[in-house]
Amino acid sequence: MLTLYITLPLLTVLALIQDVLLAPVSIMGARPDLVLVAVAVWAFLRGPIEGSLWAFIGGMILDLFSGGPLGGITLGLLVVSFLVRRQWGQELGSTILQLVLLVLIACFFYHVVLLLVLLWAGHAVNWSYGLSQIAGPSALLNAVLAPFVYWPLSWLDRRTRPEGFTLVRD
Repeated sequence: MLTLYITLPLLTVLALIQDVLLAPVSIMGARPDLVLVAVAVWAFLRGPIEGSLWAFIGGMILDLFSGGPLGGITLGLLVVSFLVRRQWGQELGSTILQLVLLVLIACFFYHVVLLLVLLWAGHAVNWSYGLSQIAGPSALLNAVLAPFVYWPLSWLDRRTRPEGFTLVRD
């Protein structure tokens, strides 16, 4: 398991880049969600348990930065970490194709969870706009970004995985 000495600073830097530098970036309603993609890639590489740890840490950091209900982003990222299981995507083809499709699906569900949290917190939610103008385009953008995040995180995975250690995928 990757230590908190690496995980916490890495996710904090990604969250800062996402919320400070990339905040004005919007491509047809889509925003790059670096923490979401990092959580999805790490869950893809190491499984849902380590992905959940990254989701919890990254989600809490983003929740502290956001003005939304506390825990909403964390819950959405936890859903992502459990959706991106390599086992149910194995028949999809190459590793990169699997990752892109899994991130596409997981990112869409992440936004559905965020909309549900907002609804539960008493905010008015326009489902058709949220799904078609935010969730769909964001899922596409983040799926395209996934391979670019995969390469450095796969390098980190190889460098930090104990010799002979493999996770049993359920």
